[in-house]
Amino acid sequence: MDAITRARPVGSGDDRDFYHSHEEESVPQGYDHFFQTRYLVSALRVRRPDLWMVGDFCCYWERGNNRRWVAPDAVVATGPPVAERPKSWLMWEDPPLLFVAEIASDPAEGRDRTKLEAYEQHLQVPEYLYAYPPSGELKLWRQVNGRYQPVTPREDGRLWSAELEVWFGYDEEGFLRAYDPDGKPLPTHEELEERREAEAQRAEAEAQRAEAEAQRAEAEAQRAEAEAQRAEAATLRADEEARLRAEAERQLEELRAELARLRGS
Repeated sequence: MDAITRARPVGSGDDRDFYHSHEEESVPQGYDHFFQTRYLVSALRVRRPDLWMVGDFCCYWERGNNRRWVAPDAVVATGPPVAERPKSWLMWEDPPLLFVAEIASDPAEGRDRTKLEAYEQHLQVPEYLYAYPPSGELKLWRQVNGRYQPVTPREDGRLWSAELEVWFGYDEEGFLRAYDPDGKPLPTHEELEERREAEAQRAEAEAQRAEAEAQRAEAEAQRAEAEAQRAEAATLRADEEARLRAEAERQLEELRAELARLRGS
């Protein structure tokens, strides 16, 4: 959201509703900007569940004055605002901000120091990330003795956030991503769920393959058992046939012997 000062009445500021969300003044953003901002907030939530994060959220720094505000594309604080359903962040009442990010839609925004001064001097945010994806521009400032100092990128252009303990940099498609300390891209909640779903599907497929293999092994065992039973039955038949044949031969010999005795008497 693009705003620093808007024409709003100044009042006592004791009621949080006095500090508007300024939804009516939001500047429509493009498709790429929407998904870029959504990714950053979601990925950082997955990485740092101990912190509070939100996108496009109005931040006020002067109590009783609702004309001075900024709405970063990504906001990270040490905890959620004290209100149950906050519409804005109030510097004098809510947990401290740690990090803010702006995803520019116009390169002129990078030359406008108004927001940088608001984050540095008024909100006193420890880190401020600025990105203009179409050109690959990426800058990170860190508070040093109350003033922003630019963070030096490493050779691949990535910037290290000491507050969030993540790297920021563009991937091969020019999409701004956050990376863990080892350089692995941080997934969003959706990507994490997709991975879990894919892993669950792979595990289920593996279980089905194992079950099918067990069924094949059981069927083979049953066939082997049936074959063994048939072989045993064949052996028993052969043994019985041999016994009967021997018995018949013995009886035949006895008859021959008896016949010979009778002829000789």
